[in-house]
Amino acid sequence: MAGIGFELKKLFNGRTAGGYLKAYSYSAVITAGPFALMTGMVLAIQVMFIFFGISLEESHLYTASVIYPFVFSHILSSGFVMVITRYLADLLYSNDQRSVTPSLFGIMVFTEIIGSIAAILFFWNKPLDFGVKFLTYIFFMQMLAIWLSGVYLTAIKNYKGLFRSYISGVVISIVLSFFVLYTGCLAPVPGVLLAMDIGLGCIVMLFLMHIVRYFGYAEDGLNFAFLPYFEKHPKLFFIALFYTMALYLPNIIIWQGPMGISIADTYVYAPVYDVVTFYAFLSILPVMMMFVVSTELHFYEKYAVYFTYITKKGNFKDIEDAKQDVLHTLWVELRNIVEFQLVFTLIFLALGNYFLSQIGLSPEAVNIYILIVLGAFFLGAVQVIYTLLLYFEDQQGVLWIVGSLFMAVLVFGIIGFLMGEKTYGFTFFLATAFAFLAAYARAVYFCNRIDYFVFCSRPVFYHEPEGWFSKLANLLQKHAVKE
Repeated sequence: MAGIGFELKKLFNGRTAGGYLKAYSYSAVITAGPFALMTGMVLAIQVMFIFFGISLEESHLYTASVIYPFVFSHILSSGFVMVITRYLADLLYSNDQRSVTPSLFGIMVFTEIIGSIAAILFFWNKPLDFGVKFLTYIFFMQMLAIWLSGVYLTAIKNYKGLFRSYISGVVISIVLSFFVLYTGCLAPVPGVLLAMDIGLGCIVMLFLMHIVRYFGYAEDGLNFAFLPYFEKHPKLFFIALFYTMALYLPNIIIWQGPMGISIADTYVYAPVYDVVTFYAFLSILPVMMMFVVSTELHFYEKYAVYFTYITKKGNFKDIEDAKQDVLHTLWVELRNIVEFQLVFTLIFLALGNYFLSQIGLSPEAVNIYILIVLGAFFLGAVQVIYTLLLYFEDQQGVLWIVGSLFMAVLVFGIIGFLMGEKTYGFTFFLATAFAFLAAYARAVYFCNRIDYFVFCSRPVFYHEPEGWFSKLANLLQKHAVKE
């Protein structure tokens, strides 16, 4: 993300109102693209449901048919996104663009086969209308493609293309949804889902167009050469998977409790808890934006100097000075971004406490919101720390951090579920606070032993993996060559 951050910073350097507006808009979409996409579409369409007098049952069915594909596409794709990001970075570092675009199609095929199997198992024997099932399945497949292809858009620093693609898809979905509800040409739920599928389909096509235009498509490119990376860097897959599961696990647990409602004997979700969670998680978007356009860049500049001295035969004094510089920058930027996030946490606490009660949420729901906002503060800090540690290839430490987060969310979540609704939100706050302490402890441990981790922790002799994924990659590539 540092590369695209440098591009965004150029807009800030212009010191114009338009430049600041563009930079913050682009960074918001880049750091939370699918999240912002879903926010805009779902809120607009729910307002239209109310305006056109659509029943509450159909509104719940629509919301659940959107939430499930979004949540589970994010969980399913997260590990693949992390691995393909590393593979893509290695390709670009070695200036080998021949397999970039083919790898996108390869990872999409691999992921969507798994996603299709999961969707079939989920919808099997469910009483939901087949048309709604099929349109929801298409939405699920498109979300998988968006999560994966977004990596390639950030790699080419095409933030304008990324931004415009998202906006185009959202506008198309909203306009078509309005047409469906206004004319009544289709039933509300399948009609709106079809409109959203068309909008997301446009986003996917625009993404692919930008990627192919930049990287081209080499016929001799390797579609599945990324598979051995699941053996080279298995920790990356589980880091992303555990972190993403920890995001949604509290909601999934609470869906099973008294707040949860059953929709068409197919879905279960908790509208009140999910709504307050959504508003609470908006509080960490500013820190993610600031991390991309400021913190990560300042740190990366010092990081690049440090490793340039190491790899380009810098003397001992140069390396030692650069090490102290990068460590100082790491802690200064971490402190700055935590202070920055604390300000927005307080703002969201004040605004939420007032406005949520004004829109009809109960005091209990507002209390849950407050606790989740506090938990989101710690969660944002955890993400910043583990991202900085990944620059130093501390995959073992980061896996320990996100593993601690996942287990804390799971254990505290189950305890809270058993204790009742009064603990909702508080258990998430406790879990993220615990994870932050674990992340901070690992960062201190790593920085105190940075010489060991940088110079001694890696194997002296490297051997290419020869496991199941490598054999599968060879088999698929041989089959492609024969054809």
